[in-house]
Amino acid sequence: MNISPFGKVDPENVKEYYDGNIKVGDENIEIDLNFESESISENLLVSVVNLIAQIKEFADIAWKAVSHDWDLDEESETARFYLQHHLEEFDEDEIIKLFGTTEIDKQTFIDALSLVRIGLYPEDEDMFAVFDIQFSQELTDYLMSVSLNQSGQVTGISFES
Repeated sequence: MNISPFGKVDPENVKEYYDGNIKVGDENIEIDLNFESESISENLLVSVVNLIAQIKEFADIAWKAVSHDWDLDEESETARFYLQHHLEEFDEDEIIKLFGTTEIDKQTFIDALSLVRIGLYPEDEDMFAVFDIQFSQELTDYLMSVSLNQSGQVTGISFES
């Protein structure tokens, strides 16, 4: 089966890792496809094709998950922690370079983030797609990972390094 942007994927003999780039909105994003098994059902590959066809909608769900986590205020376990970690690590010049201000609200926070990678794990029901969102890669190796199942439901959001 030919799966853009990965090329030919033989369900009877899958490689462990495929990679490429995909357009999401105006951005060119790294995307990878990962398998644990040596073979996989064609139905799962069709699910991958279907997800890729709806990649913008799935990315929007991931962005909404970050926004929703921010809205949890003190209950936020990822978005606000991610910001706070970086405010402690960055000097004032880096903060102003990234945000344009030292007064950071939700929109300023969201605007400073970028989707940098999409990982597809068709054999994992809870992490079928993982969207990695972060501040500039020049400034940090830390990111927020939003996991979605095959239906596009958020199954987790975490702070990663």
